[in-house]
Amino acid sequence: MTTDDNFRNSMVDFEHNLNDVDDWDEMDISKNTWQNQRVAVRYVREDIAASVCKISWFSLGFRFNKDILVELIDISSRGVLISTNKKLKVNKKITLTLKFEDSKTFKIPSKIVRKVPGKENQYGIKFDRLSNALGEYLLETQRKLVFR
Repeated sequence: MTTDDNFRNSMVDFEHNLNDVDDWDEMDISKNTWQNQRVAVRYVREDIAASVCKISWFSLGFRFNKDILVELIDISSRGVLISTNKKLKVNKKITLTLKFEDSKTFKIPSKIVRKVPGKENQYGIKFDRLSNALGEYLLETQRKLVFR
């Protein structure tokens, strides 16, 4: 059998298998099907206090840091989902502070990457870089396994 014959046979098999697929029109390939593209496991943690620090500039050129307490909805090794009563700007660089029950604190340079559609003042925040120390500490202090 020649290479051309092999190719023709494989194409016939492909077309045959393709014809076996029923109801292509009923497949759900809407935007909602593809919405969650996260590769990191998200943990729900109620034992971590969180705040974001926005940097503002006065007209005189002085920097002023403004901490805003936020509610931590979930956390992963790459970022967090938070809720706050303040409006935040997407693409704004911030410092996220995470304080655990034992007072261990992590200050993480981050960026607000999205506002959750349909949710008032919920924001996705991405860490500028991965923190192995934070990841290890999250696993070490995890008491309940609650995932999102």
